[in-house]
Amino acid sequence: MNIWGAFGCHPKMVQDYNVDRENNLIRLIQNERVVALGEIGLDYSGTFVDHMDQQKMVFERQLKIAGDYHKPLVIHLREAEDDGFEMIKKSVVKNHKIHRHCFTKDWTEAQRWLNYFPNLYLGLTPLITYKSATEVREVAKNIPLDRLLLETDAPYFIPYRIPKSDMPYSHPGLAICVASEVAYLKGIPLEEVLTACRENTRNMYSV
Repeated sequence: MNIWGAFGCHPKMVQDYNVDRENNLIRLIQNERVVALGEIGLDYSGTFVDHMDQQKMVFERQLKIAGDYHKPLVIHLREAEDDGFEMIKKSVVKNHKIHRHCFTKDWTEAQRWLNYFPNLYLGLTPLITYKSATEVREVAKNIPLDRLLLETDAPYFIPYRIPKSDMPYSHPGLAICVASEVAYLKGIPLEEVLTACRENTRNMYSV
């Protein structure tokens, strides 16, 4: 089956991280079907900011594991972009493969990541289908196609045109809506977006 996995301790779950779970993580990522370590990172939203120090410790440990085992990274950052950027710069080589998962910031922030990490891809979600999401729509318009990944962050982010009464939860198949919106914003054929993102997925995850 064409199914691959990524494993890691999400920043909202760091209180459950311990030596046994770290050893299990190291064992899991050595499986040939595990193509990345993640999603990992920092999340300072709401009360999760209370665990900032623990999040940093767990993130640093997992970044080291990714470097030691040469595993691509799937990065979750929420209200913690500056800390995340500096920690990744410090912990992995500059050309490490990185997927900035569920990117929702503006083009200036996008450029900071794209310019510093040459093998980094930004994952855009159905959020770009909302005209009110002006900042991330600008990212979709400007990002080079060879640095883009399609995602949904399911079960979140229902595309704008789909009533939530008809589909209360998102799913991976809705990534086509992201591709379609990127094509619209760039004024290019949908096939061009899909072809580029398929190649990007191959380059990022070797699948």
